[in-house]
Amino acid sequence: MKKSYKPFRANAFKKWRWKILPILVIISSVSILSVRILANQVLMPTSIPIEIKDPIEIIDYPSGFSLFPGETVKFDVTLQNIGPMNYSCILEFILNDTAYQNKYVKFSNEIYTVVPGKQALPAGLTVSPTASPVSLLLTIKHSITSPSSPKPEQSPDISTSKTTNATSYPGYELLGGGARWAAREGKTALYINWKDNWVSHYSTDGPSWNWFPESTMDNWRNSVSQTLEQWGFEVTFSGDMPETLSGYALLIIEAHYAIEPKHAPLVKEYISNGGAVVILASVPCQFSVYCKDWWPYRMGGMNLGSIQDWFGCRFFANTGGVARAVVNNPVGTSLHANDVVYTRDTSGGKAVVELNSNAQVIARWDSGEVYAFTYEYGEGRVFYHGGEFSTLPTLEGSS
Repeated sequence: MKKSYKPFRANAFKKWRWKILPILVIISSVSILSVRILANQVLMPTSIPIEIKDPIEIIDYPSGFSLFPGETVKFDVTLQNIGPMNYSCILEFILNDTAYQNKYVKFSNEIYTVVPGKQALPAGLTVSPTASPVSLLLTIKHSITSPSSPKPEQSPDISTSKTTNATSYPGYELLGGGARWAAREGKTALYINWKDNWVSHYSTDGPSWNWFPESTMDNWRNSVSQTLEQWGFEVTFSGDMPETLSGYALLIIEAHYAIEPKHAPLVKEYISNGGAVVILASVPCQFSVYCKDWWPYRMGGMNLGSIQDWFGCRFFANTGGVARAVVNNPVGTSLHANDVVYTRDTSGGKAVVELNSNAQVIARWDSGEVYAFTYEYGEGRVFYHGGEFSTLPTLEGSS
């Protein structure tokens, strides 16, 4: 019995072993197949919509205008910023007759800082005295030039900036010559500029002030300082008016937020005692009224009577068109009479009118207002330059 039992068990095992193995292989293949099917289902692509919205919307504007030739009107355009940050924005005004607009109508051309929420932006238009009667339609558009930087950084060292021939542009050459005329043989210059003013105030008391894009302010700072250096100055930068101006042969003021009426006596005394001052664009208005935006005219800032004795003229004005030198080699430059020193094809150009009798006109707008002049008060000198470096061409090589 035992001898017949053992072979039977061995043979039976061999038979069942070969029957079981194919079943195991089949089960394994089924498992792999099911995993592959599941993976294909997980990797199926899914599309979801993403929208990047325009944060700025024009929500209010004038219903219409009725003007006479030669008239100027100021108005507000209200924008709503639904975004989370400040944006630099421009308004574009387009008449349905562009040929008429180019010939007879000038609109304001400003860069606004639009803060979150609703904000009324002041604007204006001027009709030429020679304009013919017409009925037109006006379209107002907005465009974002750049977001305002959320946090100021220290101004770059000017020694690391690229160099260029800054005097290759007439507006800068006139600036350099005027600075040298005012300072005589002096070498030390204090340059109160937009970039350092922004660094000093943006994060504290100035978040809601209207600021230019940071890269633009860097370009102006570099270009103006290069111009001054090429005319022999050693430049010190500042964002605010210091308590004393002793130690500087020249004060050049670009950032009008740095100026308030309380600074007028300091500057007057500095000039009277032999100091030299270069004042740019609309800075004179800030000596007249306290203003932390771009529109001091709303508070009477165009009347310069309070500083006329030491500044050299009575009124500030906005204009546009072409400004030209009126004499040969003004303030030691290579310019000639009738050379174009600045062009601004809107009413945003800066000018002064009603100069004191001993002020000397250096350049004048074609419309008649003064673009640049020299003036002597006491032992010192003043040079006014109407060119906004916000609208002068960026010099090649500036960074």
